[in-house]
Amino acid sequence: MGLEKTRVVAAGDGVKRLDIYIGRTMLAATLLTWLVVIVLEGLFVFLGEIGAIGHGDYTLADASLFVMLTLPVRAYQSFPMAVLIGSLLGLGSLAAQFELNAFRLAGCSPARLTRSVLQAGAVMLLAVVVLGEGWAPSSQQLARQLRTSALYDQVSVQRDAGFWVRNGQQMIQVRRSEADGSLSGLLVYAIDATPRLVSASRVASARFQQGQWHLEDIQTSYFNDQQVDVRRTSQSVWPSLIAPRLAQLLTRDAQTLSLPELSQYIDYLQENGTSVALYRLNYWQRLAIPVAAMAMLFLAVSFVLGPIGRLSIGQRILIGVVVGLVFKLFNEITAHAGLVFGAPPWLSVFAPSALVFIAGLLLLRRTG
Repeated sequence: MGLEKTRVVAAGDGVKRLDIYIGRTMLAATLLTWLVVIVLEGLFVFLGEIGAIGHGDYTLADASLFVMLTLPVRAYQSFPMAVLIGSLLGLGSLAAQFELNAFRLAGCSPARLTRSVLQAGAVMLLAVVVLGEGWAPSSQQLARQLRTSALYDQVSVQRDAGFWVRNGQQMIQVRRSEADGSLSGLLVYAIDATPRLVSASRVASARFQQGQWHLEDIQTSYFNDQQVDVRRTSQSVWPSLIAPRLAQLLTRDAQTLSLPELSQYIDYLQENGTSVALYRLNYWQRLAIPVAAMAMLFLAVSFVLGPIGRLSIGQRILIGVVVGLVFKLFNEITAHAGLVFGAPPWLSVFAPSALVFIAGLLLLRRTG
């Protein structure tokens, strides 16, 4: 009994060591790959910002800060690609040194090796989700605020996603900017040259159509030396309010909202009759990122352990990079095709990952 117990303990200790060893190898390779991908993403974004430098108060330092603040969102979105290439590098190095063959000769089945890889991936994914859904939205929001404030000196953006705009003798506070460029929750203060407050208007919503702003549910208070005159109007047309281009730039981006906030925002837009298709698609795409990452891990294992494992390391990596790019492209195509043809967004975004899991399973079943 004592000998059998010792063997069980030794076997369990060996399994833990195998998990730790594979996890450490994959973590190092994935982090290195992810760092390279993030640097390339940042470089491309910075090159795109060069043309905006010099407009308003937007400087080289502002562009650099904007790029740094947007990197968490881009890093989260690029993680599935990075984990595929990194896993191929890590597992490929083990295969090149015949360590995977040694594991299998020691009685480790492909299913057991796959489990070790997925366990390591789940640990990495937990930290990545905290980054992508915890830190990234607030960082993205701050980036948009700093960029807009620097480009347009007449704009002051608030942390709660509202903003102030000066339009001649008007000071305008906007609580929300919607997906279609319309505005809601406005306060418009008119001042004269003194300066003295002439009027204050509370506007429920404003929409730019046919070169003019169409306002709804307006309550205006006019101030004079003796009294305050309050007037209510259900609808009104103003020739100028806010530059339409500026209103579009200040529209709330789904990437600046956490998933619970985005869900609440979708409900709010639906209640107000605004189209939410793009926001709902983004919601499901973000939910699908962890699933896509695990699908990439599963595919990497099947590549190394399956028939493709007989190819050279360089060939495996090349195939992995190509498959990763094809997956990313196919993911975008299916998501927007589903949007065009009215398919449920969850089906459009999860279908590519499901196909990857099926392909990986078929490859593993052919493992000798």
